[in-house]
Amino acid sequence: MRRACSEFLWGKTAKFTYLFVAAAIMLFTCLGSREIWTQEHRWADIVYAMLYHHDYLHPTLNGNDYYDKPLLSYWLIVGLAKLFGELTTWVMRLPSALAGLLAVGSIYYLGTHLKDRRLGLLAGWMLITTFYFIFWARTSSADMLNLAGTTVAVAWYFAKKSQISFFNYVIFFLILAVTALCKGLVGPAVACLAILPDLLMNQTWKKHLRFSGVFALIPAALVYMLPFWASVHFGGNHYGEDGLMLVYRENILRYFQPFDHKDPIYAYLIYLPLYLLPWTVFFIPALIALKPRWKTMSVHSKWMVWSVLLLFLFFTLSGSRRNYYILPVVPFAILLTADWILAGADTLKRNILAGRVVVVFFVLFFISFDVGQWVYYSGGGMNTFTQKLQEYTRPIKPWSQWNIVMLDPESKIRFYLGLSPEVKNYSIDGEARDQQTVASLLTAWPFLREANRRTDTIFISRKQHEKELQHILTNYDVIEAEPIYGERLFKKHDTLVIAFVPKKNE
Repeated sequence: MRRACSEFLWGKTAKFTYLFVAAAIMLFTCLGSREIWTQEHRWADIVYAMLYHHDYLHPTLNGNDYYDKPLLSYWLIVGLAKLFGELTTWVMRLPSALAGLLAVGSIYYLGTHLKDRRLGLLAGWMLITTFYFIFWARTSSADMLNLAGTTVAVAWYFAKKSQISFFNYVIFFLILAVTALCKGLVGPAVACLAILPDLLMNQTWKKHLRFSGVFALIPAALVYMLPFWASVHFGGNHYGEDGLMLVYRENILRYFQPFDHKDPIYAYLIYLPLYLLPWTVFFIPALIALKPRWKTMSVHSKWMVWSVLLLFLFFTLSGSRRNYYILPVVPFAILLTADWILAGADTLKRNILAGRVVVVFFVLFFISFDVGQWVYYSGGGMNTFTQKLQEYTRPIKPWSQWNIVMLDPESKIRFYLGLSPEVKNYSIDGEARDQQTVASLLTAWPFLREANRRTDTIFISRKQHEKELQHILTNYDVIEAEPIYGERLFKKHDTLVIAFVPKKNE
């Protein structure tokens, strides 16, 4: 009975179907319930602008040219928005969730080829109960797409490394090209660095030095270059950014001559254990046990160690460091940890404990991410505010005829109100928001002096500025957003959106 849990999850009676269904439940349940969070607004604004202008080759953010990332992560959302007929938070996050599901399948496939089904299943269960893996798989960004691409590429290599053929090379390089089109060159770099120890330890690198490999690069190079070429040659006469130049800036220049995100060199000694929670309690003992285990470890077990070490050094030696940059290392660290759990004299005890950790944290994270977020964001928020504002203004004139001016609201508001990319946001430095007065707002936004003469303009701002703006916009009614349950619970109201609408004529 004590072994029933681990036996059911990765023992003789375990099935990949259980893991796949559990991962789908964790990643897709209430996926759209959370409102847009921090960097998600970039994907929302860029995709919305693409759909608004019917221009899918020249990304813009807040009306400005913005080729910060390659196009594929945006295109995936665009395609799904067209498929489902609207752009929603669920649609925005769906590519990341699908990538998370693909990563779980890939780590299972990789673990099975490295050792056996037990390792693949255990690694999959560990991944789907890792906090930051779930977090990024339920967030609209390119990071989970990048992780999935690197894991798929490495899994393909180990599955096909003994079957050297032109076709297998082509598929491998195409996987790298697609991964690079999601976030940048970091994906292919991670995959190649992860594979390198195996090539060196098994002395197989010479077998792969052949002309067929060079020719196999051609389809991948064409796939990778095509979006950049199209961006230059179709409708880009007035576009101010060069996609390939941004690739150099964001991937190569940032690595050697960082211009932002300069966390200290020891940062990943902190971030990697954080990103492995709750499995850090197994990862650290697995590292400590390497010295006594090393002579008896298999070549594949040693590869797991070298791949984690090499990737850790790669990210550490970069001049630009940020917590989520370490995310692609997580699957390889999970494999290393799972291999230790299944090895040695204490395997039974580790299996029992690991099985309990999987069950406890699967339930805990399901409650936190799936149920908890649905509850936290219920009872108000941006969707309710949008409906309330449009119902209030509709009797005056149709929504499309209003002129909208943004006075330092949260960036996510543009997405929920469906505003034109041309609508300008007049922001204020975050540190100065608490010090604003009527006079300072009139200085920052002098056009407000004439605002009371306008009858076709709605001003959108945040509750933090409500008192001062009411003294300026005297001929306007205020429409306030209802706080969501979490905001009422924690009494966080300063960032609530408010709208100033011209008073109705009696």
